[in-house]
Amino acid sequence: MTETVSPKAGDTSSDALPAFAEAALPDLAAGPAVSEALARFLKGQRWFAAKSERLSGVRFVPVGMVEGANEALAGEAVIATGEGEQHYFLPLAVRARGEGIKPSMVGTLAGDRQLIDATRDPAFCRAIVGLIAQGGRMEAGGAALLAKASSAKANRLEAAAAVETGEIAPLSGEQSNTSIGIGRVAILKFYRLLRDGEQPELEVTEFLTENTGFPAAPALLGSLELARPDGSHAAVAALFERITGAEDAWAAVTGALAASLRAGEDGEPASFTFDPGRTIGRRTGEMHAALGTQTGDAAFDPEPLDRVSLARIVDEAKHEASSAIAVLRGVRGGADVSADIAALSEREEAISAWFESFKQLEPAGRRTRIHGDYHLGQLLVRGDDIVILDFEGEPGRTLPERRAKTSPLRDVAGMLRSYDYAAFAALDAIRTDDPALAERARAEAERWRDETSAAFLSAWEEASGVDLTDEGNARLLDLFLLQKAFYELRYEAAMRPAWLSIPLRGIVSLLQTRQVL
Repeated sequence: MTETVSPKAGDTSSDALPAFAEAALPDLAAGPAVSEALARFLKGQRWFAAKSERLSGVRFVPVGMVEGANEALAGEAVIATGEGEQHYFLPLAVRARGEGIKPSMVGTLAGDRQLIDATRDPAFCRAIVGLIAQGGRMEAGGAALLAKASSAKANRLEAAAAVETGEIAPLSGEQSNTSIGIGRVAILKFYRLLRDGEQPELEVTEFLTENTGFPAAPALLGSLELARPDGSHAAVAALFERITGAEDAWAAVTGALAASLRAGEDGEPASFTFDPGRTIGRRTGEMHAALGTQTGDAAFDPEPLDRVSLARIVDEAKHEASSAIAVLRGVRGGADVSADIAALSEREEAISAWFESFKQLEPAGRRTRIHGDYHLGQLLVRGDDIVILDFEGEPGRTLPERRAKTSPLRDVAGMLRSYDYAAFAALDAIRTDDPALAERARAEAERWRDETSAAFLSAWEEASGVDLTDEGNARLLDLFLLQKAFYELRYEAAMRPAWLSIPLRGIVSLLQTRQVL
């Protein structure tokens, strides 16, 4: 266990740390008192993934002092839990008390100074952008930070490196990562929980930036990787083109649809600055066509969808379904879902057999890299167009799983399910007690979902070149739709029971249409 820190005499802060000596930050960071302060700090961060676990140890592993960052030390916090070790990118810096942003404070030091999380310090972020722009490296004790600069976007990268510290600030909405605005030029994204291996987001955005003309994703300007003495490596930061004048597509779609539904019979149809069916469908198809570009890179070159890969897809879908049904058996549903829950539980064997029948399909099409976690929340609306973000893949999957090639129809299914969610969210937002208005609103929301989905599929088919009238493709889309809905079912049962009916309704409808229920 880490040892308890006792505040220094005259210091009332519970985060008090030993006195700081000039040029001694590496020694300070290695001390046991800092380990305790790090444990407290980590538990308070939204991006910390082990909040519910008992920590048996926390240590800081330095990489080196960052040039131009005013006493900033790059390194990683390594925590030990009952499940093993987790690694987090957590550079440290010393600042005069009051200079640091409060959420970034790790502990207080003698001499009216603070130890802070350096990712929230503009000077540190500017130094990291400069390191990336130079394509440089820094190392200490066998570990190294290796920077990689984009060749296709050299001018944009140069502009990012020229941004002054006064124009550098953290962005709101921090989740599993920390994003910093570099003026209006770029976004510096720090990956907090470090995963060893190739980071899919860096791979995919670099491929799109350097090898294709795909315009609807932020360009990757550069990246930073941690290389350890044992040969392991993990991405710690990425610098992306900043998209300005844009809004979240989920908020834009659900807001416009809710306003239309709230207006009732006398209202105008939902008004959008873009076509949520055709525009998203076209850009999605273009994305999949770009990701299917043959370049000689084995990590991206398309491969045939053969029987072995099809069987793997089917087995994964069967596992998702059985896991969701097992969760459902422990759910006490209301009258609106109890009959559907019972139907799925009673017909589990038939559902498994239906999935198994897909192995008899004649494999067609190809496997490519895909987005992997595709829904309206991953898009920005900019005027009459969209921008696609966050190519990290599903957070619950391992890096090899996220990097695996599969059918682009998996992304298509994700967006179709997102349209269904958007229709429900818009209905949920109006909350009317008028039964007649509620019925009209539901019919209108479902009509919008169906028409938007049809427009999306038509545009996607045209842009991607994939024939959806082909029986194999049509059936494979059914499989992915059902797999995604079962994935959603498990999530809603655990996290948001009030929305359980959304995936449940989709599952039952599809299975009834296919005469499985």
